[in-house]
Amino acid sequence: MKERVPIPDFARRWAEHVAASTSPRMTDDRAEQDFWRTFIRKKVYAPEPSALQVLAYLRPLLRAHGVETALELGPGWGSYTITLAELCREVACVDISRDVLDFVLRAGAERGLTNLSAFHAKWEDFTPERRYDLVFGYNCFYRQADLTDCFRRMDRAANKLCVVGMNTGLATAWIHELDEVGGQVNWEWKDYIYFVGVLYQMGIDPNVAVLPFEKEISYPDTDALVRGECARCAPGTVDDETAREILCRHFVCTREGGWRATVRYHSGVVWWRPTGQQRG
Repeated sequence: MKERVPIPDFARRWAEHVAASTSPRMTDDRAEQDFWRTFIRKKVYAPEPSALQVLAYLRPLLRAHGVETALELGPGWGSYTITLAELCREVACVDISRDVLDFVLRAGAERGLTNLSAFHAKWEDFTPERRYDLVFGYNCFYRQADLTDCFRRMDRAANKLCVVGMNTGLATAWIHELDEVGGQVNWEWKDYIYFVGVLYQMGIDPNVAVLPFEKEISYPDTDALVRGECARCAPGTVDDETAREILCRHFVCTREGGWRATVRYHSGVVWWRPTGQQRG
């Protein structure tokens, strides 16, 4: 007897995308750690506006479910972590990068938060000694080739809520135009719909909220504009003059000679109550 409607195998398709990536960060743990070590040195704590929108949505949900403790996967530069620590009695973070964890702990300490702790580990290999009210992960699943196992681990570790999410969006008009003139654009394939599909195939019917947000892109000069936006194109596929003509039609020139544009994306928030799948 079949209870689930046959749909594309989202778990397999996600795994194929991860396997097809040419970035060494996807499979090389050292490359991933080196990236974050370099990136985090230049970073200061400043939560993304989209993260604040997600947290505003989650705040009443956490309160309604009596969430007091949280476990966060891949905290990055703390866009969600610090606010979670303000809302919860205790927040623990798991990450493969020691530099990321040190950054988040330091950002919390600078704001007088003493309820943050960290586990230096890969989520695929990590087994928490206890369960947390909330298990949370946002924009951190790019290395998780096996989403089913990832979500099952989250489900087992949670008492009250599991929340996953991702910022996604359609390509802008100028990205389409760069592709049309031969740019062979590498546009991000990841989308929250994979989360929904994988959970459905696990027998979990999640709740979904799609939150719109805007982001301003700015460059100090024309050369930076061309370099930045053509970074998505295959090398040597679009000449600078063609790219400049396309981009300058879509970006607004500032008084200082810079360029800016506002783009619209969305953030997919997916959450469910833990089912205790294969919980020991």
